Amino acid sequence: MNCVIARGTIVDTKILLSALQEVEKRAERVSEDDVLATYVNVESLTAALSARDNGIIFGRRGTGKTHALKYVAQTEREKGNRVVFIDMEQDVGSTEGRYADPNLSISERATRLVVDVLSIVHTQLLEAAFAGDIRVQIDVLDRMLDHFREVLVAQETEHEDTQTDRSARGSTTNAGVRWAGGMPALRLGEGATRETAHEEGVRTRQTGVVRHRIHFGGVIQSMRQAIEADDASRFWLLIDEWSGIPIDLQPYVAEMLRRLFFGIPKVSVRIAAIPHRSEWRIAGERGDYIGAEVGAELFPLLDLDEFVVFPARSREEQAQRSLSFFRALLFRHISTAVVGMGEEPPESEADLIGSLFTQVTSLQEVIRAAEGVPRDALSIVGRAGLRAGGSKIAVAHVRESASQLYTTTKAAQLNGIPIARALLDRILSDVISGRKARAFLIKQDQTQDPLVQQLVDDRILHIIKRGWSGKDNPGERYDVLQIDYGCYVHLLGTNAAPQSLLGGDDEDEFSAVVGDVEVPDEDYRAIRRAILDLPTMLADIDGDTGGHPTPSAD
Repeated sequence: MNCVIARGTIVDTKILLSALQEVEKRAERVSEDDVLATYVNVESLTAALSARDNGIIFGRRGTGKTHALKYVAQTEREKGNRVVFIDMEQDVGSTEGRYADPNLSISERATRLVVDVLSIVHTQLLEAAFAGDIRVQIDVLDRMLDHFREVLVAQETEHEDTQTDRSARGSTTNAGVRWAGGMPALRLGEGATRETAHEEGVRTRQTGVVRHRIHFGGVIQSMRQAIEADDASRFWLLIDEWSGIPIDLQPYVAEMLRRLFFGIPKVSVRIAAIPHRSEWRIAGERGDYIGAEVGAELFPLLDLDEFVVFPARSREEQAQRSLSFFRALLFRHISTAVVGMGEEPPESEADLIGSLFTQVTSLQEVIRAAEGVPRDALSIVGRAGLRAGGSKIAVAHVRESASQLYTTTKAAQLNGIPIARALLDRILSDVISGRKARAFLIKQDQTQDPLVQQLVDDRILHIIKRGWSGKDNPGERYDVLQIDYGCYVHLLGTNAAPQSLLGGDDEDEFSAVVGDVEVPDEDYRAIRRAILDLPTMLADIDGDTGGHPTPSAD
């Protein structure tokens, strides 16, 4: 019998496999009590999360943004600080309804969204005031509510008033001869005409880009008065799922945050966002803008996409960091699930791994398949546990599960975007089939192409290095993108399987590209071969498909 000895109690492997199916893959479903228990506390990550600056936590889906915010919320509440947590997809209504309705003007949509966010903050302040946690008069919060009707996103245009008067005078004289009684008679006539017209109207002339402004009325004063009256030393405003806001409305929410909260010293704002689905400001024609300026008013504190791939000085260091993180991830989540089942959890990470996997290579295969994404790692292990059928998880179970996950989730997301699928097929043909590699280089500006970003956002391509440059062409910078494990897992063990990262002679290229190790001159040939020519590839695809629209940014 496969088992682990934990505090004098035998934990059967089957119990651990059952617990795998109880593990929550999405952080929004994790209870507050389990947030701290399941969070992998890495010192550098925690330091960035607790910084005083107003900032952004970037990351694709599944990299742990929500879990990070919930960890901040729970730890700060335990310190006695005030925390307002807003899920922009769950707490402010349907983005596909009021806020994305094309029949409504952007002014109306933005106004409703801003007022909804303010209402959530107001409600939590009011509850705290009734509980006696905030020493502020209730009428201050009532005045804030009254001022909500003054919040307005107004469209500003240039008006031109026109007024026209028109008048005319005239006179007429008529003369003629007529016969009366056989005698001629002279006829004279005189008349006058007058015509007067008055026109008055207003004509609107719009020049340049339509400009909007947010009018807050007295909300700012009341909001600051309430927050400053709070006994808590810090006030945390945590915004999750920023990318759930329609992208054309995001700058208006950023403007609200900047004007209402950024100027209050005790307030720290945290926003979890997907990098390529976020818009922070709208620039005006005279240097003004709506929104917040990233890097000056709102700071990028953490990029979880970069954090989870663990950039390091060598391949060995990176592998060790990855192994340490994912061992802790599985131990915390599975142990929490085991406790929830009424069983005694494993005593250590080593006990858990030894009982759950046939050998350490099985865990390493999970890490490789997850491509640094925690949610994917939990999903793959969960599926592998079902395939194991009561036995320990082997490498074959991991590969089968990773292939199924890719087919049913990631690849299926491209069904409605045929040109993105066509681009992926060309990349797979060129990189995996052509060079037996699993990664490639692309010019940094080409990484921003909407199709490439679609594949990155869907976790089919993974950026493992930004801004790399070689000695032979120091003026050109490249990003290194790795193809998802699920794209080639079916080839592993065959002659068609990728043999190295970039298609060179050996795996030393990994250190050359990902780490800080200099690339030997003889490796530059492999590097140059690994550069993907995106414009040519897209032109060929466009000719083959007859031209398909690229995916939109939102």
